[in-house]
Amino acid sequence: MKMLLAICFCLVAWQASAQQTTNTVHQGTNSTGHTVTNSAHIIAGPFTNAANGHFYYLLAASTWSNSEARAVSYGGHLATVRDVDENQWIVDTFAHYGGASRPLWIGLTDRDQEGTFQWVSGEPVTFANWNALSGEPNNSGGSGYEEDFAYIIQEHSGNPTVIATFWNDVPSDGYGVIPPIYGVMETTTPVDPPPVVVPPPVAFLQFGCVEVCFSSMTNAQYQIQFKSVGVDTNWVNLGAEVTGTGGKVCVTDVPNGTNRVYRVSVSP
Repeated sequence: MKMLLAICFCLVAWQASAQQTTNTVHQGTNSTGHTVTNSAHIIAGPFTNAANGHFYYLLAASTWSNSEARAVSYGGHLATVRDVDENQWIVDTFAHYGGASRPLWIGLTDRDQEGTFQWVSGEPVTFANWNALSGEPNNSGGSGYEEDFAYIIQEHSGNPTVIATFWNDVPSDGYGVIPPIYGVMETTTPVDPPPVVVPPPVAFLQFGCVEVCFSSMTNAQYQIQFKSVGVDTNWVNLGAEVTGTGGKVCVTDVPNGTNRVYRVSVSP
């Protein structure tokens, strides 16, 4: 018996769009609720640096510009590194978070004046930890593009002249760095309450009706039956018997939200 399931024209109700990329984050002390993208959301923190009492958060991988914008929306900036001890504390806290080797954006940039690096926090530059072996900051990986943003180099970078915990300058999108770069955000007050980032809903189809179709013989009698998955243990008749026409015969069913399987039998 050849059987074909065809879907009625009444069938489809889209519940949500899988392409949704924005959601609302509600905060307390640092700002009011506002609409943001999922880019550079908080994935860990706060971690308190006992040396200065500031609060630090790990942001999801994104561009330097997106990471800094997100940090500003939370009342902070990408991290300022004031001395070798603070650099090591940031590395120890974030560079291996979750068992992954992570390059880390910091708030140092020369986007306003080439060669003059400044902290976006406005603090003076009193310490630097550039990767001198590869001549950083060099403003180019050899392809002629601008490198205006600093990050802390990850372990196992694949380049023997690029040493972990030192700094490198790259474009905002991290071009030339194979792993994605994660932002380290610094604030003087904790984000309260912690931001809630809701992932985009998953789209699915809900069928309003189906058609059970099969090839028939003229004047033969057929019975369509179904089982609701997880509900019915025996086959249930779907309406009365139907008479074959010598062609395709279809019977409509309304599953009412249940998952059903169907079969067609020839009546004696």
